[in-house]
Amino acid sequence: MRVAFFLWIACLWSAHAASASTVELSPERQAWLEGVWSGLPTDVSANKLCSRLSPPPGAITLAIEFQKTGGVIFYSDGSQTALRGMISSASEKNGVYNLTMNDEVFRFRPDGERIMFRVRSSASIGGDVDVMVFRRCEQPADRSAIDIDADAMKFLASDLPGDEAFFIDERIAPKSGDRCAVQETQYLFFALVGPSQFRLSRWNSFAVADRLASKKPVKIPLDPVSDWLIESVHFEGGKYVVRLKDFDNSKALPEIIHVEPRTGSISIPQWKRTYVRCTGFQSRS
Repeated sequence: MRVAFFLWIACLWSAHAASASTVELSPERQAWLEGVWSGLPTDVSANKLCSRLSPPPGAITLAIEFQKTGGVIFYSDGSQTALRGMISSASEKNGVYNLTMNDEVFRFRPDGERIMFRVRSSASIGGDVDVMVFRRCEQPADRSAIDIDADAMKFLASDLPGDEAFFIDERIAPKSGDRCAVQETQYLFFALVGPSQFRLSRWNSFAVADRLASKKPVKIPLDPVSDWLIESVHFEGGKYVVRLKDFDNSKALPEIIHVEPRTGSISIPQWKRTYVRCTGFQSRS
């Protein structure tokens, strides 16, 4: 079962162009901020902020990553509009962390190991006032497991601002012209930023999913829809070596696939598949 947070990442973000980043926070401050947070206004009970079964209505989901990206915020209020963007500036003043993404400034006051408050300036009291409380619900994953360079991240990752790569099964892609211009298809995407987990997923496009849901015939070849937890990635012998594990089965044995980069495509010999590289995954989704 795909967790709600990952569906949000894959399907709801609206991408924004990256801008030059000025991160003045110390590495320790950056590390403290990283992870997945859930927040509510301070006048609402926050007892179940991290509950997977019954989270409080109206909770904000916030994820922050610095190590692999230099600074990215993922933000969703549960509506159909969610935000993802590079952190253009990050600083600390008077114990408050100031993060700017696009035109929005997030100001956070840490309180202990797992709690922070979003604060805003109040003219009436002449200072800051707490408006939301956030609890860290997931620690950041060990990003050293993704042992590839920046060019490889750009080439593979769907969740890195920029190309936002995804890969269409070559059997389905048009033979000429814009090979990505197809609605009924199946594709792979690599989520390599985190911050809490890394994934490889093989999903049907919305057009195919709608046909299947309405029991209409689908005339293209389809592999089983699947999600894998990526345990590690490294580059060796001209290919990316990816160690995978079934996302929904904790007892499943890991498997290793080789992702061989080509001009405009990748090949996975273990699956006997080739995939055309496309860009703009977030807007497509």
